[in-house]
Amino acid sequence: MIRLDDPLEGRYPPRIAMESALVRALRTIDGQRLARHLETRDEYARAFPLFFRAIAHEACAHLWEQFPGATAFVGEDCRGEAAVRYPHLAHLPLDWVAFAFEGVVMWDLHIGVVANLARRRPPIQVGVHTTPPLWPRLAPMLEALDWQALVGEKLALNEARVIGEIQLVEPARPLIFADLAGEVFRLAERVARYYAIVAPLPVEAGIVPRS
Repeated sequence: MIRLDDPLEGRYPPRIAMESALVRALRTIDGQRLARHLETRDEYARAFPLFFRAIAHEACAHLWEQFPGATAFVGEDCRGEAAVRYPHLAHLPLDWVAFAFEGVVMWDLHIGVVANLARRRPPIQVGVHTTPPLWPRLAPMLEALDWQALVGEKLALNEARVIGEIQLVEPARPLIFADLAGEVFRLAERVARYYAIVAPLPVEAGIVPRS
């Protein structure tokens, strides 16, 4: 502690002159907005990953009568395996739910619902996700489908190289925070539609043996 009579006291510049760029940056922060953000953190933690688990439950309720082998995987519940598969992405958000097909490893082929919750207006997107080794076997069938007629959207090809996936995805749209329950039902219905379209393809492509 520096006392007023400390012989070193005079060596210190006045307080204002001592302000660093870091302190000046702190002065630009809106404290009221920060307080509101902190107040809502508990609500956010209640919502996620509960939201993705709810999609998993509702979509499987749609699927199991026709596809009893359908399985849902929520990203946060797969954190350990994801860290092993993608050690370079240890801190990657796992804001997704994936629906796997019987006889196929989930990471190799699934219907994915992915959100980017780091964005101010988080987008969410549904699509077919597979890997480069399986893509050549599935691509002719996937690309021959009239997605506009089947799901009401034109799908875009996305090479997600950082996670080793090739994706056919519909346009992302903003996630409606004010109606998360409604979003669950809307997204579960879309998952069921995609799943029914893709489900026969692993057998037709020779990825899964015919029973």
